[in-house]
Amino acid sequence: MTKTRTLLGCFLVFIGLMLISVPLIYEWRTTQEAAAMERALKMIKENDSDNLSSIPHLTVSEEDLRDVMELEIPSIDLNEKVLPVTSEENLGIALTQIKPHQLPGEGNFTIAGHRGYRGDRLFRQLPEVPKGEKVILHHQGETYEYQIVSSATIEPTDVDVLKDREKNELTLITCTLDGKKRFVLKGIRTNDQKGERISDA
Repeated sequence: MTKTRTLLGCFLVFIGLMLISVPLIYEWRTTQEAAAMERALKMIKENDSDNLSSIPHLTVSEEDLRDVMELEIPSIDLNEKVLPVTSEENLGIALTQIKPHQLPGEGNFTIAGHRGYRGDRLFRQLPEVPKGEKVILHHQGETYEYQIVSSATIEPTDVDVLKDREKNELTLITCTLDGKKRFVLKGIRTNDQKGERISDA
């Protein structure tokens, strides 16, 4: 009886350690992959893309790296890369563009991001961004500025938030903490192609 209890206790401890280690291993792996992406982006900027294959843990293609964007939300001190393709791998290391082949500043540009296990990476603090705050998207030398006009918690099946409307919008989406619903921020573009303010934004 004592031996059975000991074995059961050891088994439960093992299961507990496994449950704890899974998110830690995932976080370690995605941290390595994010660092590899940053290194690759630096090499591309320095015209050294021939050596990308030498970077360990690199999961992003050169094509996607050349089309990467950068999202800036000053109110929460966020500055994150946005990859042009949404996949589970890409979501682990960066924000991602939801609708493929769409250019920033056209229609309703939508970006998704995980909230992360720990720290302030990705969209962890997105619900803290209040109405009226500025959001900036950088892409291939162009700057697109938006002002947050609304926030909402929606069902995962509510895809209407992705639809294009009359104004040029930015939609940022992440999960709620329990993962059951989605939190959405919407912004309206406030500058034109020349960088001048749009008066009716």
